[in-house]
Amino acid sequence: MGKLYQVIVYGINGEKMAVDLCNTDEQMQTMTVLQLKTKIVERLPGTGGGENLRLVFTNKTLDNDEATLVSFGIQNQSVIQLVMRVPGGVLFSR
Repeated sequence: MGKLYQVIVYGINGEKMAVDLCNTDEQMQTMTVLQLKTKIVERLPGTGGGENLRLVFTNKTLDNDEATLVSFGIQNQSVIQLVMRVPGGVLFSR
C-alpha cells in the first residue's frame, strides 16, 4: 500500500474532517469533484445526497463534477470549504 492521499474539509458548522481519497498518484490524477462529493456524503448522511453541496478551494467553486481535483490545484492535505446551497433567491435584471 502506498501513500494515503487526503483532503481536509471544513464543514458548515466549523467541523474539520480528513477525507481519504486514494492510495496512488495515478488515482489522485483522475479523482473527480463528483467522487469527492460522494465521499463527503458518505461521511455526512444529512447532506441530502450531495446536490446541495458546494465545495470551495482557494476562492474557486468546484462546480464541474467531471473535472479532476488536480485541475483545480488540489493536492494531498489541501483544505476545502464545504457550504450548502440554499434554494431560492431572486434574479434581478436591469
